[in-house]
Amino acid sequence: MIKEFKISIAIFIVSFLFLGLSLKIKPPSFVTPFEKNISEYALPEITIKEKIRFLGYSLNNPFETSKIAENEKKLEKSTVTEIPLPVLSFIYEGRNKYAVIGNSIVKEGDIINGYQIKGIFKNRVLIKDKKGELKWLKLENY
Repeated sequence: MIKEFKISIAIFIVSFLFLGLSLKIKPPSFVTPFEKNISEYALPEITIKEKIRFLGYSLNNPFETSKIAENEKKLEKSTVTEIPLPVLSFIYEGRNKYAVIGNSIVKEGDIINGYQIKGIFKNRVLIKDKKGELKWLKLENY
């Protein structure tokens, strides 16, 4: 038993020696001098001068601006805070089903702009609003 005790104390001491040596060794640097030089520059300040609302924007014709102007006029006239229906632009069916609604990628069960995604199908998406009404979003030009 004394022999095993001496061996365990020797292993314990050697492990502390290796720990001390590992703390003294400097790890290699994976940052090149060029990257280090770039990281020393200050980041530029970014300010937003003007915010532009993009409503009615469609991926089918991204350069069409008449719908955007019409939707902005409708928003100015409307006093009721009604959330407009989001625009469905893409559906992906693979192992999981995803849809691009507005500028977000969603799956079944997600909530976007107050609408809950109830189902994603081949050419349409079933959504439910806060009142509990079910509505269909269809892909344009399908």
